[in-house]
Amino acid sequence: MTTLEEVRCRELLEVRKKQLTEQVGDRLHRHGLEVHPDAALPRRSEDTDDDATADAMREADVAALERAAHGLALIDAAYERLKGGRYGICVDCGDPIRPERLLAYPEAARCSPCQALFERAQARLPHRVPF
Repeated sequence: MTTLEEVRCRELLEVRKKQLTEQVGDRLHRHGLEVHPDAALPRRSEDTDDDATADAMREADVAALERAAHGLALIDAAYERLKGGRYGICVDCGDPIRPERLLAYPEAARCSPCQALFERAQARLPHRVPF
């Protein structure tokens, strides 16, 4: 990976982190047109008179926050690899990750073949049951 590609990946990580941070802020501080000073999910009962719909909307808010938190964790891990000089190196096999992959998905920790193996292994694990 060239220095220029690494700089571009760092810029992409910064943009993605900003986007995810803004999404979290919007979910937690903006309810409709109002901005709330305290972080909280909207009740959603004000959006509809159907309790089931309100519950589904709230679950969608929680799922979006979980995805954003996971994305931010991946970005933070990528920053750590950058600092440690391991960015662009697959965490599983140690081979270089193709620059095209990193430019498309700068938080990638695995090369494409190892990512495919990882995803297959994850698919075989029992799904987490929310409590």
